[in-house]
Amino acid sequence: MLIATIMGIAPPPASWGHDGYGPGNTRYNPAETVINAGSVNRLKLRWTVTPAPGRPGCQPAPDAPRAVGDRVYLLEAGGVAAYQAATGKRLWRNTGFSQITAGPIVAGGLVLVATTSCESASDYDGSLVALDAATGAQRWRRTAAWTIDTAVTDAGTVATSGACGTCDDARHGATAYRLEDGIPLWTHSNEVLAGPVSAGGTILLRRTAGRPGTWAGRITTGKPVWGTDLTPTAVAANPDGTQFYLRSDTGLAAHAATDGRRLWLVPKEAGDLAADGRRVYVASAGRVNTYHAATGRLLWTRALAAPRAPVRAGGLLYVLTGGGNLTILSPGDGTVISSRTAYSALEAHVVPAGGRLLTTQQKTIRSYAP
Repeated sequence: MLIATIMGIAPPPASWGHDGYGPGNTRYNPAETVINAGSVNRLKLRWTVTPAPGRPGCQPAPDAPRAVGDRVYLLEAGGVAAYQAATGKRLWRNTGFSQITAGPIVAGGLVLVATTSCESASDYDGSLVALDAATGAQRWRRTAAWTIDTAVTDAGTVATSGACGTCDDARHGATAYRLEDGIPLWTHSNEVLAGPVSAGGTILLRRTAGRPGTWAGRITTGKPVWGTDLTPTAVAANPDGTQFYLRSDTGLAAHAATDGRRLWLVPKEAGDLAADGRRVYVASAGRVNTYHAATGRLLWTRALAAPRAPVRAGGLLYVLTGGGNLTILSPGDGTVISSRTAYSALEAHVVPAGGRLLTTQQKTIRSYAP
C-alpha cells in the first residue's frame, strides 16, 4: 500500500541528491512534511534491501542512500543501483566500475560517481562517470590524472578534486565539468576542494603547494571571488547560500559567502553539523550544541552519548548516538521526541525524504513510512 493511500495525501517529492542533501551539505530537507512529530510514532518498516557486495578490498564504506523523485539510489556490487522508492524493487544496476571513490550524486537527471582502478599501485587516474538516472546507462565519462575524492554539483556544474601519486609537479588538482555533457570548464593544479560544499554557486578551494591559503570562486568559471591565508575545512553552507560554515583549529566559524567576512566564531567547537537557516546543530563531544545561525549565540544543548550525523527535516532533529542508535529531538529546544520504533546499529545518517525515513543498518537499507 502506498503512502498516499495510507495518509490520504501524496508525499512530497524526494530531493536528497547529495550525501548532505544538496550542494550546501546542510543535512536539512525543507520539503519533508509527512514525517513529523505527529507521525513519527506511526512509522512502519515497508521494505528492506541488502546491496550485493563488491570485490573484497575495493568496496566503499557503507553510505547513506540518495532519494530523488520516486527512486532510491545505492552503492551496490561495486557500482550503483536504483530502486523504486515505494516498494524497494530494483529497477537497474550498473557495475561497470573498479572502485568508487566519491558519490553518488544525483542531479539533472544523472547519477554521478567517481571511480579509479582498484588493486593497482601505479594507476592513479580518476574518472567521473555520469549515468542516466532513469536507465543506468552511461551518458558520459571523463578521466584525469588525479583521483577524485571530493565532488559537489551546483549551477549545472560538477566540481571535483583529488590527488596524483605519480605526478611530479601537480600532486593535487581540481576540475569542473558541465553537468549536461561532461565538457571540461576549468582546471586548477595544486588545489583541492576545501569541502563538498557550494554556497549559491560559490565553492572553496585550498592551495596544496606554495603559500598556504584558501580562496572562494564561482563553480561555473573557477574565477576567484575572495581569498584568505587560513586553511579551514568547508563543512556546510546556509540553505540560502549566504554563508559558509568553516571548521579550523580555532573552532567553528560562519563566513559571508560574498566576501569572506567572518560573521561569528565558536572557539574549539567541532563535530558533525546540520544547518536549517535558523539554527546550526553541532554534534560535539557528548552533547548536541545548537547555535543561532546569524549570530552564533548558543541556544540550547543536550547531553547525548557520542552524538554524530545530525539531520533536520519535518520539524525533527535526528541524531545518531553511541552504538548507532537514533535519537529524535525537537530542533527548537532539544526535547527528546519518543519513537515507538527502535533504530539501532545504524552506520550512516538517516535520510528523511519523500515521506519515507531511510536508514542504513549493518549494510541493509530499510525504508519506513506511516
